[in-house]
Amino acid sequence: MVFADDLDYDISEIYSEVGKRYGYETVTAEFAEFDELKLKWVRHGGWARFFVSDYLGGAPKAVAESIAETLMRKIFSAEGSDYSAEVCDWLTSDDFVDRNQKIYISRKDGMAPPDEGKHKDLRASYARLVSSGYLSEDGRVFLGWDHGYGEPGPGRSSVLMKVVGVSPKLDSDEISDEALDYAVYSLLLHVFVGFVPCKRRENREFEEKLSQYPRRDELSEELARIGVSV
Repeated sequence: MVFADDLDYDISEIYSEVGKRYGYETVTAEFAEFDELKLKWVRHGGWARFFVSDYLGGAPKAVAESIAETLMRKIFSAEGSDYSAEVCDWLTSDDFVDRNQKIYISRKDGMAPPDEGKHKDLRASYARLVSSGYLSEDGRVFLGWDHGYGEPGPGRSSVLMKVVGVSPKLDSDEISDEALDYAVYSLLLHVFVGFVPCKRRENREFEEKLSQYPRRDELSEELARIGVSV
């Protein structure tokens, strides 16, 4: 996804410069097409090689430098290993979503549009949650059926990509729309609460809001009958 001409810096040079401050003699870095946003590395003695998610390829140079610095601090368990405000602002920006969301979805096997359910329509579920005042409308959120998801939960959420994949188990006429809405809410809520590592306080917002959902216990029991745990 990332081409050299798209950037005004060399990612390997950035990691080399930062790595030398932590005692590495030889450091290289390259972008890699991971399905999730992550970084990997191999290191031994005085050398290290880093593989940086290509989702970070559009980052400004200062952000790329800050991420490299944070990664080194985490590796060496040094103080000040939180993400900088500059990194947080970019990771949670509309620009980050616009650059990466479609690519992220394309790397998820089995992701289908929200209106392709046989029994349930996820767009209608989201609309009901908005009209009830539980959530606000966000045109950048992608909500779809995740046929690649096989866990007992209701689905999975990518907070930074604003992507919510709903388990196909919920496309069932054996549950009410109210139960579906609660399951969908539990997934969308992660996105609306935001990226916790960028919050400078202990975060309990998700659990607090989920616990306030009407008839939570009753709806959880209904979902459990089709093998979905919320």
